[in-house]
Amino acid sequence: MIKYIIHAKKWRDKVNGNTYHSARVLDTQRQLQLAVPFQYGYGDHFLTTAQSEMIEQDWIKDDFKSTDWQNIHIVVEDDCKKKDVEKWGTC
Repeated sequence: MIKYIIHAKKWRDKVNGNTYHSARVLDTQRQLQLAVPFQYGYGDHFLTTAQSEMIEQDWIKDDFKSTDWQNIHIVVEDDCKKKDVEKWGTC
């Protein structure tokens, strides 16, 4: 059973070569959603920022290392527009 859905959007600043992301995390059991604001980070850094936000909001107690990954569904959209990524990080 999927407990959390992490949906991340990424934007790459082609002029400076930096990558930014934002995310939303959905708790499918409690029907709650939280936003991870627009910030610098490439690769799967969105997982670290989502994890930090989930710990801060008391959704989880420990990091993802102790979590059953089968309960987390991850969606990543690359090459999004900057304004879409900025907006995605707000609820």
